[in-house]
Amino acid sequence: MTGSQLVLDGRSWLVTGREEHGYAVEGVDDSECMTLKFDRVDQAIKDRDCEVIKPKDAEKRDMLLRYTGGIELMEQLSEEQQNTIRFRLAIVLAIDALEAEGYKITQRNISKGGEYRSLLLRRAATFHKEENYSGPTRGGRVKLVFTVPEGRTLKEYQATFHEYGENPIVLMDRDHMKGNRTRRMSACQEAYIEHVVSLWQDKRKPKLAPIMRLVEAEFHVPPHERASGFKFPSITTIRAWIKALSAVALEIGRNGIRHARNRKNAGSTDIRALSYGENVQVDQVYLSIFTNTDGTVEAKRIDPKKVSEDLEKDEIRRLWLHVMIDIATRLPLAWIISKTADADHTEALLRMATRDKIREKIRYGCKKDPAPAVRIRKFEADNGTATRAAVIYGRQLGAGMTIIPGRTYHASDKPHVETLFGTMQWQVLNFLPGYTGSRPGELKDYDPKGSTEVTHDEIYGTLTRYFVDEYAHTAHRGTGMFSATPWEKYQEVRETYRTIEPPSQKERCLHLGVKTEVSTTPEGVKVFNIPFNSTELQKFAGGCSRKVTVHLDPDDLRTAYVTAVGRSGEIEVNLSMTAFSDLTLEEAISLMEEACSRDPKAAELHDAHLRDVRRSRARSSGYFPDTRDPSNYQTIDQLRRRADGLAQVSVRPYSETGPTARPGYVTDREDGAPVFKVSDTTAPPTSTSRKSQPAGMSFKPIKKSKL
Repeated sequence: MTGSQLVLDGRSWLVTGREEHGYAVEGVDDSECMTLKFDRVDQAIKDRDCEVIKPKDAEKRDMLLRYTGGIELMEQLSEEQQNTIRFRLAIVLAIDALEAEGYKITQRNISKGGEYRSLLLRRAATFHKEENYSGPTRGGRVKLVFTVPEGRTLKEYQATFHEYGENPIVLMDRDHMKGNRTRRMSACQEAYIEHVVSLWQDKRKPKLAPIMRLVEAEFHVPPHERASGFKFPSITTIRAWIKALSAVALEIGRNGIRHARNRKNAGSTDIRALSYGENVQVDQVYLSIFTNTDGTVEAKRIDPKKVSEDLEKDEIRRLWLHVMIDIATRLPLAWIISKTADADHTEALLRMATRDKIREKIRYGCKKDPAPAVRIRKFEADNGTATRAAVIYGRQLGAGMTIIPGRTYHASDKPHVETLFGTMQWQVLNFLPGYTGSRPGELKDYDPKGSTEVTHDEIYGTLTRYFVDEYAHTAHRGTGMFSATPWEKYQEVRETYRTIEPPSQKERCLHLGVKTEVSTTPEGVKVFNIPFNSTELQKFAGGCSRKVTVHLDPDDLRTAYVTAVGRSGEIEVNLSMTAFSDLTLEEAISLMEEACSRDPKAAELHDAHLRDVRRSRARSSGYFPDTRDPSNYQTIDQLRRRADGLAQVSVRPYSETGPTARPGYVTDREDGAPVFKVSDTTAPPTSTSRKSQPAGMSFKPIKKSKL
């Protein structure tokens, strides 16, 4: 009907009329006008999604709220006031019962000394049997006694009770409505209070009294206010104004928006996941405890430019704890400690959640089984540096995860994992040596660094045993848990809903593993100085060196996968050095470092022995001469002289030449043929005489060829 209110989809609508296709409504809050179809309203009422408030009921409710000052339910009152209402209600019901029986009840006959006074009290006791209406009982026993007022007040209770629809709430004491409810301070006084409160709302957290004294000294009061007797409000009045402010506004003003978001932000009570692995939350916390490598406190001077980034022996530091929990069961899926909060440790967290954790169970002596391996569907984390890296997003998308990034400094976005840190601190860290406290300066006469006794491995073992044996088997009162333990919830989820199978080893290597670019060799490929090889890899390489990318799972070195540009598919390679088959990558590298590291004193002795043995072998061979003999150094000079001799070139003397013959006519003796004319001018004269030859002839003519 017109004038009724419809509460539909969280909004209140006032029905202003009936049109052809629906109800004409107007928004109560924003005066928006629209038409709601008949079918939609009828179906919403049938589904109990729409509340209809008739004008008569709305008027009664407004009258009730005006009478009670906004209180509508007994649960809004204190326990003492609720008991008072029950006493008065019993008397009102007793008056109604006596009138129904034919008694004429007036103010006089139910007052003190009236004829129906005792009868009324006895009848009221039947409606309220627990308390006493008359006074102390015999024997000194004390009961709660209700002081019954006079008849006029009792009749007012009865009239008010029936006037407001027999709602017991109207029998309450309205002390909170006493006094002048209108404004009793001037506008200038209110401006002064607002000015003081705004200055008090500062992150430096000043005191209220000094602010008031300084503001009074400089606050401008108009002349007409002074003429009317202006007085500054007292500190009690200002404190009352501060108490009336919102707790969220006070938190923002005094502690800042970041702190207020974590302390006062609205949380969620929704059941966000039903299956194991459907949704996980990840966060990091800076542990409130100092740890070192072996429990020994030592100090040394270091060079910041040359110091190693790795943890050194006896180094004391606080560590970061990375944790991943499953939302449906609250089981911790993965946990690691590190010196920084970066993307590499988030990758390690993902790998730990998707693998079996029996290694941690055996190493740290857990009695129960840890959370089994699972494939992650949705990944929730804040926008911190450890989770917002592009490589992390790429690996998550490759593994088929849906990324749900939260807001930085908003703890309410991931309340399930945030509550775990507080529980762990007060149940585990608080009892260990080296605990630093929950905030700086909390421990006054305690030296956390000087009390450090826990090593990095011991703190990880303690946390592992807590997550596996204690936290997973403790009753959880979170949303949807209903006091069941996380392990019981896991068993229930596994039986009720389908199980999400964990990823295969190949998927872990390709999407969550470590990628390294190397070149093939006849022995296969080497990653972190660890060899891998297979027949398929050698066929692909073909005896040549090819650049490939190796995908390695740091938690399982037995198998790796190789990809190459231009080749479809992956090549499976196996670990060639079987000594590393049951180790992780970190353990294998540590083992190699330990094998390579040498004791300086032992190394000096071994090196001296090695030099003596080599010197003895060199002398006994006879190949190496004694370097103390100077004649051994003359060999170089001799070799140099021999080389100079090889460098000399012989010179042929020049001779006289005469006419020459053309090719093929050297022995031709016919007339006109050119011949050589040989004469030796250098030969000495001889005493023997020769017969002179004919002119132009040097030898006898050849008549027959000798060839």
